[in-house]
Amino acid sequence: MLEYTLVASVLCAAACVRYLVMTSAYYAVVYKHFEKRWAKYKIEPQKPTAKDIRHEIKWGLLNKVNFFFYGLLIYWLYDYGHLALYTDWGAYPWWYGWLIIPVLLFLHDAYFFWSHYLMHTPVIRRLTRHDVHHGVRNVSPYSAFSVHPAEGFLEMAFRPVILVLIPIHPLTLGIFLIITFALNVIGHSGYEFFPRNYPSSPLTRFGSSATFHYLHHKNGNTNFGLFLCFWDRMMGTMHPDYDAFFDERAKHNPLQLPEKMDGSLFRKKGWVNSDRPEEISAP
Repeated sequence: MLEYTLVASVLCAAACVRYLVMTSAYYAVVYKHFEKRWAKYKIEPQKPTAKDIRHEIKWGLLNKVNFFFYGLLIYWLYDYGHLALYTDWGAYPWWYGWLIIPVLLFLHDAYFFWSHYLMHTPVIRRLTRHDVHHGVRNVSPYSAFSVHPAEGFLEMAFRPVILVLIPIHPLTLGIFLIITFALNVIGHSGYEFFPRNYPSSPLTRFGSSATFHYLHHKNGNTNFGLFLCFWDRMMGTMHPDYDAFFDERAKHNPLQLPEKMDGSLFRKKGWVNSDRPEEISAP
């Protein structure tokens, strides 16, 4: 039991350090170092207050207690051979280890969408204390994991399930965790760096964005996805003004995405924001 407790404690401590280091690094670069230069990309001009930041960090760290409990469970599953992890890359076709990453992202987003949707129903909202996450409307990178431990417990339930049911190489798992962490921070960053036409381009139509999640915090009845907006588009829960709101916030971006799968994919002008082409050469 001591061994299990030690492993779980290390996972919990590592999760706390990762949260503070990664979110603080993003905050230091975007909100501090390039504050003036990138102010045009800020979705809401006002910065989060110090009170908001303290609220987010407090709950972001308290939520990490779930890494201890799930660490115990996952290590027990590992110790008794119940995990589908494999260490020999050649055990499956070479493409499997890479293809499973987008599959995991889609499955994770589906789980998040439906659990998140339920969190906005009265009973589940109270049980998970989802109001903690919505305690701040002007989001920042620290918002990404700032949830009540009850909500965090539900969100993390996805992980042991996939580790038992889906064969995953540790390298694949590591890449998946890095991508999900990064997308979560970017989605809550409060800055929109994605190119114009991102919501309407066939290349990225089902992708989420910082604007997408910002609108969820402004209007909790729409935009429930995390990495994708696939389920929101399928279920009719997209914010009706998302596309227009996004392009207004992204008007300063020197880049845009082609709106059609045609020859514009191979022409420079299809990727250049015609409203602000001069910004490409700006220092």
